[in-house]
Amino acid sequence: MNNLAKISVTAPPETVLKKLSRGKIDVYNLKKQGAHTTFFIKDKTIKKVFAIFAHPCYNVSIVKYGRVHSAAIKVASRAGLVAGLLLFFGAVICAQSFVFAVKVNGSGGYLASEVKSILSAEGVEEGKVYKNFDKPRTIARILALPSVTFCEIERQGTAVIVTVECDEEGARPSKVSPLVSDVNGTLEKLIVVCGTPDAEVGQSVSVGDKLIVPNGNLISGYAQISVTHTIVYQSSEGGEAAQQNALAAVLLYSENATVLSLSEHAVSGGVQYSVTFSYIHTITLNMQ
Repeated sequence: MNNLAKISVTAPPETVLKKLSRGKIDVYNLKKQGAHTTFFIKDKTIKKVFAIFAHPCYNVSIVKYGRVHSAAIKVASRAGLVAGLLLFFGAVICAQSFVFAVKVNGSGGYLASEVKSILSAEGVEEGKVYKNFDKPRTIARILALPSVTFCEIERQGTAVIVTVECDEEGARPSKVSPLVSDVNGTLEKLIVVCGTPDAEVGQSVSVGDKLIVPNGNLISGYAQISVTHTIVYQSSEGGEAAQQNALAAVLLYSENATVLSLSEHAVSGGVQYSVTFSYIHTITLNMQ
C-alpha cells in the first residue's frame, strides 16, 4: 500500500463503499475502525473523494499520502523553506491578511457552530491568515444544513461575515430528539447519516432506548430491528380455515413476517391458536 493514500471518513463502511462505487473510485483494504472507516486510494483520486464526502455530516481526512506524493511534498518543502518563512512573517506583519472574527448572522445564527466547522474545513478560521477558498462549494455545504434557504459570505476587513437564513417553520428547533427504539428486539442494522451511534448491531434493545444521538443540531439515519412476537387467535371451531385466519393476523404486523411456530388447543367456546413469528421493524429519522 506504499503507493496509495490512506483516507479516513466518519461514516459506516456501507455508505463509504456505496458512494465511492458511484464515483468509480478504486478502493483498497477498506476497514471499520470505531466510528471511522479507513481505506486506500490512488493519490490522483484524493480531490474527487473529498468532493464526494463534502457534506458536513462526513469528516474526511488524509491519514497519509502515497510514497511518490510524500516524496514530492518533502522535496518541495525543503526547496521552498526560506520563501515560506518570508511569506509567513510578512503575513504576520500585515494584520489585514488575518481573520480575527467569523460572524454568523441571520435567522440561521443558531447554526453558527456548524457553519464555522464548514468554513474551517475550507480553510477559513479565526486567528489564521485569510486565503482564497471555494466559495460556491462552501455556500452549497451550508445550504445543505437543515432548514437553510439562503447563504451569503463576504469579507469585511479582518472579519468574515456569513449571513444564513432559515425557513420559519424549521428554524431554531427547541430540541433535536434522538432516534429511539419503539419496539423490543435485536438491532440488525444501524445507518447513521448525521449524528452519533448510541447502540451496536447485535445488541438487544427495548422501547425508549437511544439508537442515534444528535451531533449539534444534526441527526439523520435509520435502524432495522428484528422483533419476535406471539399473537393469540380464537375461533368458535377449528379446521384449516380457522388456522389460515390465525396466520393471516400476522400480516397486520408485517407482510414479510416469518412464522416460527403455530399451536392450538381447545378452550371454552372453541379453539385457540398461538402464532409466534419474527419480522424486521424499520424506524427512520430525517431520511426524507
